[in-house]
Amino acid sequence: MLYNVYYESVVGSFMNSNDNKLNNSLGLYIHIPFCKTICSYCDFPKLVAKRENQEKYIDYLLKELYNNMLKLKNVDTVYIGGGTPNSIELELLERVLKEVEPILRRSQENSIELNPELVTPELCRMLHKYNINRASLGVQTIDPSAIKLLNRHHDRATVMNAVSYLRKAGIDNINIDLIFGIPGTSLSNVKEDLDFSMSLNPKHISYYSLILEDKTVFNYLYNKHKLELIDDDTIADMYDYINERLKNEGFHHYEISNYARPGYESKHNLKYWDTLDYLGFGLGAASLYQGHRFTNAYKMEDYYKGLRAEDFILTEHERKNEFMMLGLRKVDGIKISEYQKRFKTTPFIDFKLDNLIKNKLIEVSDDNIRIAYDKLFIANLIFEEFVGD
Repeated sequence: MLYNVYYESVVGSFMNSNDNKLNNSLGLYIHIPFCKTICSYCDFPKLVAKRENQEKYIDYLLKELYNNMLKLKNVDTVYIGGGTPNSIELELLERVLKEVEPILRRSQENSIELNPELVTPELCRMLHKYNINRASLGVQTIDPSAIKLLNRHHDRATVMNAVSYLRKAGIDNINIDLIFGIPGTSLSNVKEDLDFSMSLNPKHISYYSLILEDKTVFNYLYNKHKLELIDDDTIADMYDYINERLKNEGFHHYEISNYARPGYESKHNLKYWDTLDYLGFGLGAASLYQGHRFTNAYKMEDYYKGLRAEDFILTEHERKNEFMMLGLRKVDGIKISEYQKRFKTTPFIDFKLDNLIKNKLIEVSDDNIRIAYDKLFIANLIFEEFVGD
C-alpha cells in the first residue's frame, strides 16, 4: 500500500530513536469525514455518503491504523474528529474504537466531536466503554434563526439531552463548541448562547469567530450578495464580551478561541500550538513528525490510492516561523527558553520584534513572549510578521 511505503520512509526511524527528546509523546488524530448534512460555513473534508461508502472508508482507515500501530506506541492524546464522527452507524464507529482500544486505554486524553442531535445513551455508553473521556459538542448557537442559517439541526432540548446522556455514561469532560459573528446575530445572541452554555456547566468552551471560507455555502451566498457579514467593530465587541464573561465565570483563557476550567485545557490541541508531533489518519488528515508535514489527499479516490495533498520537509526558518505563529496563539505565548532549546538561538535574533514591542502588540516578561491581551483579536495581523523569508 502506497500509504505505508510513505509512512515507513517518513517515520519508520522513530521506533529506533532513543534521543528524540521532542517526541516523547505523540498525538493521534482520526478523521471521520461523513455528515448527515453539510453546514453552510464548513470547509473541512466531509461528505454525505451511503452506508456502503462509509463501510469502504472505515475498512481502509482500519488498514492504515493496523499497519502503523507499532508507530503509535508513544501516543498520549487521541482526537476523533470530522465531519461528524457520530453520524455513522454505531457498529462502524465501534470498529474504529476497537482497533485503537489499546491506545485509548493508556492515553491521557481521548476526545471525540459530536453533533448534539445524534447523541444517544447507547452511543455514550459505547464511548465510555472504550475510554473516550472528553466530548466536544458542536452547538455553535442556540438561536433558531442562526441554527437554520448554519444548516444545523439541534435545539436547546437536544443539547441538554446530549450533555445528560454523556454524564450519565461517565463522561463529564465536555467542551461546548460555539461560533460568534453569525450573520443576522447581535451581542444579545452571544449573551444568550453563553447563558445557556453556562447552565450546562461545561469544562471547556471553544468560541470561534465565523470565518468566510472558500468552497462553502456562505462564501457562495456572499459572492452573490445574498449574505451580509457583521461589521468588524461588532465582532470585536462580541469577542471582548466573551473574554470578560468567561473570565468572570472562572474559565482560563489559554488560547485565542479556547477557554477551560483550570486543569481541563485540551492536551491534544496544545500539541498543535506547541508544534509537537502528531500523526493523522483518514481523508485529509494532517501530520507533523520530526519536521515533516504531510497531509492525506482530500478526494476519496486519491486517498484510497495513498496519495498526499502535501508532503514536505520544513526548513529551519519555517520551523521557527511555525513555532512563533502557533505558539503565540496561546494567551501565555511562547517560552524563550524552549525556543533556545530547539533552535540554539533566540527569537530576538531571528525576528524583527522591536516594532511589535514598541507598538505594544507583543509583550516580553521573564521567559515569555506573548501577544498583548487587548490585541488578541488582531492576532492574524501580528502573525504576518512571521510569514515568509
